[in-house]
Amino acid sequence: MVTIAGAPTNQIVGFGLVVGLPGTGDQTTQIPYTQQAITNMLSHEGITLPQTAFMQPYDVASVMVIGTVPSYAEPGSGINVTVSAIGNATSLAGGVLLPTTLKGGNGLVYGQAQGPLLVSGFAAGAAGSSVRSNTPTVGRIPDGATLSRKIPTASVSPDGAMTLLLRNPSFGNAERIATAINRQMGAETAFPSSPDVIRLRNGIQPANPVGFMSQVLDVDVVPQRASPTVVVDAQSGTIVMGGGVQLGPAVVSHGNLTVSIQSYNAVSQPNAFGGGQTVGVRNAAINAKQPKMGKVVTLPHATTLAAVAAALNKIGASPSDLIAIVSALKEAGALKAHLKVE
Repeated sequence: MVTIAGAPTNQIVGFGLVVGLPGTGDQTTQIPYTQQAITNMLSHEGITLPQTAFMQPYDVASVMVIGTVPSYAEPGSGINVTVSAIGNATSLAGGVLLPTTLKGGNGLVYGQAQGPLLVSGFAAGAAGSSVRSNTPTVGRIPDGATLSRKIPTASVSPDGAMTLLLRNPSFGNAERIATAINRQMGAETAFPSSPDVIRLRNGIQPANPVGFMSQVLDVDVVPQRASPTVVVDAQSGTIVMGGGVQLGPAVVSHGNLTVSIQSYNAVSQPNAFGGGQTVGVRNAAINAKQPKMGKVVTLPHATTLAAVAAALNKIGASPSDLIAIVSALKEAGALKAHLKVE
């Protein structure tokens, strides 16, 4: 329910090269920074290329490497990294990341990443045809980076006080957490200063903040019942409903409008002695179709999640259409839940 203030996770990022690709790397003539990175790498190894050298390898790709440093991580800790292509490489499968320095937002180097990539997709093509599965231009390297610099934390103040941050700010949960801590650790140990902040006074074990915090985090708290929420992912057409969602009586009429545009090419041929030129002509045929009668569905009052799902299934709409219907039900006041669109 909470995290400790002063010890957040941090992101580190770096630019690197993936080598050993089976012809699926960047086209360096179109991605100049890949060619420049290769030249800089070779120069660092003592290999100098003439200015007129033509370089066109297909087994190298420019990538961005991103890692998340957990709280209290020490130098030498392994960090998972994500490697993403930033050029026109078609796949990173089979590639190996060259040593890449990772920096924080302050410009300091905090680690180095390297190693073979794990890619959960593939891409192949020939003669203008191609096939692709998942996203082959993004890969992962478990424990692929090693932390070289400790990120400072400030979770304990000089007087031994600490602060808890609620993951989901709530007046009720802040009060419940503080009450439970004071009941077990002693009065005035915890004080909720806002819906997302709880101040802790380490008056029992001032010399042992680790032991004090371990006892605090072991306190059992019955959280306040969360407000019902409907999460809509507009990109993938996914709708997820939490418990407690209710549906009031409503009437829904849903119809589809289909617009079809087809283009076809033709040739305009002038007369034999007309003096004109033969040119290509591109034509388009547009067709719009809408059902004369929309489907009208009466949605009953539903108080359980299963009943809400059954009522929405009666509409028979596609997931993308259902997103618009759910939004309209919320605007009409029939959907008793918070609507969150991502």
